Amino acid sequence: MSGYELAAYEPTQREDYLRLLHDAWGDAALSGAEFDWWFARNPEGSLMSVARDDGRVIGVAAHSLYRMALGEGRRPATFSVHATTDPAARGRGVFVGLERKHEEEARARGAAVVLAFASAPTAPLFLGPLGWTQIGKLRIWARPLPRLSLRRGAVEQVQRFQFEGDAAAAWPNHIVRDAEYLNWRYLDSPRDYVAYRAGDGYAVLGHKRHRGHPIALVADLVGPARPLLRACVAGVKPGTRALIGLPGPGQAAAYASCGFVPTPMSLDFMGKPLAGELDPDPRAWRFTLGDTDFF
Repeated sequence: MSGYELAAYEPTQREDYLRLLHDAWGDAALSGAEFDWWFARNPEGSLMSVARDDGRVIGVAAHSLYRMALGEGRRPATFSVHATTDPAARGRGVFVGLERKHEEEARARGAAVVLAFASAPTAPLFLGPLGWTQIGKLRIWARPLPRLSLRRGAVEQVQRFQFEGDAAAAWPNHIVRDAEYLNWRYLDSPRDYVAYRAGDGYAVLGHKRHRGHPIALVADLVGPARPLLRACVAGVKPGTRALIGLPGPGQAAAYASCGFVPTPMSLDFMGKPLAGELDPDPRAWRFTLGDTDFF
């Protein structure tokens, strides 16, 4: 639709980007420090664009690039993240225009697929004019707090990840979890994360406010679920209302044994192929809450 232009994001538009995110999400939006960490320090880079109308920024969007294990190999992929449109400009195709721009740029960067955990307002746009495919809805589990606590067990806190290869190599399609990625995503983050190690596995516990309430989350977990979940439960800060997580295949019993139950909340996972094919089977993918941009 005419009346606005799409352009690459420039650092001088940082406050405009942050303003629109705050207008849309309030206190749940990225802080300035989180914005700089997420976009400037991602080892694989980012695609960022704005929509302008007579010089005013009326829409913002980004894609985060990651290395993914897809099928039998590793390929770059992008995730649509941190996008919003000024309320006065909605209905003009701004979001769709920004997404199409980033799909073209991602394809030029060699990305195999573009993925997203869509919100209720954006899901019809992804599935309609953008031609994406809904792959599945991933059920979130929660453990209400306070409750009888669990002992942490034989785990230790991780100060820095130091290992070779992909910690989640046995998983189906997933974001490659090497030490560089994990250090950036969690330990270098201005968000509140702590990591624990048990045997050859690890878990990452995060804290945030969700809909005005203090919650904790199992942001990532690779390895023996039960001892790592117990460590997360033991590490929850006083006053936290609930601990949430996203069980992977075969982990439901471990989550249940630690007091978690399924909730009505889910992640709406969808994607689109850019080079090759997109596997529409939800069992062919594995994600955690930390793979989203909002946890």
